[in-house]
Amino acid sequence: MALCRMAVDAANEGSTVIDNRFIRENLPDADGDKLKVYLYGLYLCSSPILADNTVESVCNVLGMTESALADAFAYWRDEGLVTIVSQSPLEVRYNRPGQKIKLYKPGKFTDFNAQLQSIFGSRMLLAGEYTKYYEFLEETRLPYEVLLLVAGYCVRMKGEDIRSNYVLAVAKAWYALGIRTVEDAEKHIELEDSSTESLRRIAKALGKKSAIDLDDRQLYVKWTKSWGFSDEAILLAAKQCKKRGGMERLNALLDEYFVNNRIDPKEIEEYAAHKQEMYDLAKDVTSTIGVRYENLDTVISHYVNVWLNQGFDGDALRLIAEYCLTNGIRTLGGMNAAAERFRKNGCLDCKSINEYLASLVERDKRVKEAIAATGSSRSVTASDRDAYGLWKDWGFDDDVIVAAARECAGRPMAFGAVTKLLTACRDAKAFSVEAAEKIFRAEVGKRKNDDRRQGDLERKYTKEELSSFFGDIHDFDDIEV
Repeated sequence: MALCRMAVDAANEGSTVIDNRFIRENLPDADGDKLKVYLYGLYLCSSPILADNTVESVCNVLGMTESALADAFAYWRDEGLVTIVSQSPLEVRYNRPGQKIKLYKPGKFTDFNAQLQSIFGSRMLLAGEYTKYYEFLEETRLPYEVLLLVAGYCVRMKGEDIRSNYVLAVAKAWYALGIRTVEDAEKHIELEDSSTESLRRIAKALGKKSAIDLDDRQLYVKWTKSWGFSDEAILLAAKQCKKRGGMERLNALLDEYFVNNRIDPKEIEEYAAHKQEMYDLAKDVTSTIGVRYENLDTVISHYVNVWLNQGFDGDALRLIAEYCLTNGIRTLGGMNAAAERFRKNGCLDCKSINEYLASLVERDKRVKEAIAATGSSRSVTASDRDAYGLWKDWGFDDDVIVAAARECAGRPMAFGAVTKLLTACRDAKAFSVEAAEKIFRAEVGKRKNDDRRQGDLERKYTKEELSSFFGDIHDFDDIEV
């Protein structure tokens, strides 16, 4: 019989594989002899039919006694890396890499096992449950008496049917709170027991009708001891979410207040009022432009808060939404573009927005007058507005602009002609109507010459008329150059 063999699902013929976790977690603590035994046994597992795979052969190769060999494998058994299938003759099975079957020294948890079982009374604990408790104790290095107090408290609050997962979840929560000793655990239990009356008031404020349980007490300790909320602050928050999610919703709300450093009741009231204003504003804006969101949190974070931080007030945003609807803009992205334009023009409240829009209406009225002066009745376009803005930037009054437009009446692309006239006026520093008209007259002569050149271009000849020219060219077709 082979001394060492691999578990069926761990065999890897033709190579000896050393798991990285072994190098990282087990190698540093093992002495030379133990490492030799483990690695040589791992090698033997890859070829179990070798004649060297016996106790005697291994002892000869490694230069150690059978007792020392057995002790080494016992060490690796305790580490969970091998299973000793038989002591006599010695037979060892290597566990799958990464699968540690942890064994505990006999008697280590005897007292703990007895006391833990007595806590659960008639419900017999399973071996797997004990193992989970052992692993927790090994990991945290807590005195097992602390875990017994946790288990006793859980059974008292929830009954004997609770499983190890629940008890350990509570134990981990207490550990996270810094509970490390029996005294710490006893004080914590006393604190949770004393919270009953406060929790009853909180439950009433929430509209919670079910009995106060251990989870509620855990939350209360977190709210008061870890986060620092007073009963008054918790009750205030509870009233804000009455009949809307119970303790879970209250916990989420207090978490939000804690993250935003709102602990005092007055700070909570101010924050809640501001938050409600944000929801009301988001609801008004979205309903005005005709979009619907099940959850307004995204609208608030991505749009409303951004706009408010830019300086807009709520009424201004409602007004912009109305104007967007009037102009056929039905998305928050479109409204955001409109808001950005108002912001760039310094319009952040209703008064400045309406004054700016009034100035645009007045501008279009002036542009319309200039268009009419050219003899056209078309609508105002964006390029018309750009041209008008350019002329105003040059310093021309509307009277000069209209006069120049009349001068260009009937001409194709009349506004381009107006720009040329006003360019000449600008260069001559002719900004009054009288001075501009002198420039206009001077430009008339130039235009007549341009018209004559245009007339030459527009004159067309027939084929017969052109034959006197092209016929002469054909006469030279055969001339070689």
